[in-house]
Amino acid sequence: MFDTTQIGKRISEFRKAKNMTQYELADKLSISFQAVSNWERGNSMPDISKLPELAEIFGVTIDDIIGHTNTVLQDVISSQSPKGKEYSETEISEAAHLLKPSQIEDILKNTDYHPRVLSTFLPFLSDNTIEEIADEQIKNRKNIAVLLPFLSYEKIEELVRIAAENGESITMFIPFLEESTVKTYAFEAFEHGGMSEVSEFLPFMKEADVLELLRLASQKNS
Repeated sequence: MFDTTQIGKRISEFRKAKNMTQYELADKLSISFQAVSNWERGNSMPDISKLPELAEIFGVTIDDIIGHTNTVLQDVISSQSPKGKEYSETEISEAAHLLKPSQIEDILKNTDYHPRVLSTFLPFLSDNTIEEIADEQIKNRKNIAVLLPFLSYEKIEELVRIAAENGESITMFIPFLEESTVKTYAFEAFEHGGMSEVSEFLPFMKEADVLELLRLASQKNS
């Protein structure tokens, strides 16, 4: 993540070197004085669209403002296509906070990132995009555990139903299911294999439902 305090200090130094007030800088950028003040105090970052303008006003590079090179930002600002490129996890983590969802989606298209890197993007993506990524990952038989906290109940239940119909494990989905759904699958598992098949469901079930399973198990064994 960018060091907003250090970036703010550099913006302040560059502004003063140009003998400009915060009001004058704000006017040139068509933004509020408060926005410039927040930048310089390190409370926020300039929008990605403002970085080229700041660099031009100050007569410096964008790298000078942020303190180092970030290839993701460079490519987005210069409108270069990210298709097929592989960015570092650090660059992605930094840039994600400044990019629009559509820009992040462009980076993700046709790119096979490690789940840890993918998880960096997820809080910034739309629900539909995350669902599309999940469908694509499943199609390619890849693990989607990192996506589950960002999927809707409806989508997760759809994926569970498909997995169950295909005879695949639904273990990773259980913590994200509603109690009623967990109960349904737990009792189905019990019918097929007894208590040995329901251990993974128990921590996510109501006490009354667990006791009911134990009662049924006791009846079977008697």
